[in-house]
Amino acid sequence: MKHKLIKSAFALVGLFMTQAAMGQSLEDIQAATESGPAYQFSLATVLFIFAIILVFIAAGMLIIAVHMKRYLKGELGEEYAKRQPFWEKLFQIKPISSDKDTVINHPHDGIYELDNPPPPWFMFLFYGTILFALIYYIRFTFTDSGYTQAEEYAEEMQLAEDEKAKLLAASGGNVIDETNVELLTSESDLSKGAAIFKANCVSCHGDYGQGGIGPNFTDNYWLHGGDIKDVFSIVKNGSPNRKMQSWSKNMPPASLQAVASYVITLEGTKLPDGIIGQPAQGEPYDRNATEAATEDTSDEEATDEGATDDAASEDNTEEEAAEE
Repeated sequence: MKHKLIKSAFALVGLFMTQAAMGQSLEDIQAATESGPAYQFSLATVLFIFAIILVFIAAGMLIIAVHMKRYLKGELGEEYAKRQPFWEKLFQIKPISSDKDTVINHPHDGIYELDNPPPPWFMFLFYGTILFALIYYIRFTFTDSGYTQAEEYAEEMQLAEDEKAKLLAASGGNVIDETNVELLTSESDLSKGAAIFKANCVSCHGDYGQGGIGPNFTDNYWLHGGDIKDVFSIVKNGSPNRKMQSWSKNMPPASLQAVASYVITLEGTKLPDGIIGQPAQGEPYDRNATEAATEDTSDEEATDEGATDDAASEDNTEEEAAEE
């Protein structure tokens, strides 16, 4: 009874320490800093421990295999037969005839239980997890050598920022995405877009953009919006619902911009005789009204900037007159 109470106490202490060790407070997350060398040291330590455990397991399995082979062949003497081998103790292997010695004399409805405690290998792992939790708790709570999850997150975010900075530097700061893409109108850009379209898109959208598996580009109906940003986003990210793949991994942003611009130029084109376009899908997009609204917004911004400049000039003139 006393032995069972001690086991239960160890289990509760281990559970408490494991939960306390695995949790990270908000203060820890906010105060997280980079600690790459500490992380590498911690990872190397864990891998080293795992390697030692694997070596012990492999050695134990080899010993067990050798003893079982000799035991089955009858090569072991009478002295060995009288004592219980190590591997039988480790895995708690015993004959069925020994069950009568482990019967608990407290039947329930005529059913007797056997007193079969967990085998030593299981208890070794169990107490090992408690020891690991204790070491983990002390290291990450009372020392500065631990590499917490918050610190790992902070380092990964910093690495992402560094990669982004390298990308911006390599592209001269001109990275094209959904927020800054513009409609290309030059003949060279549209020719590039046409070549990309014919090489990759005609199987689904037809040679003239009349549609097929994909929608028709020659009408003014669009499933995901007809603005250059909308078209660019669909070409870049794809549309799983429409079974369209993402092309972001197959071509650079400049090529995505070129083909998206070319697709928009197909709107309103007349199909050759004998070519029938797919029925309209999506919602109509009034390109002229959108362009007019954009121009009005630009004019208003320019007027506001001019008025601000005029007001600033008047203020400067008044200040100069006052000084004179």
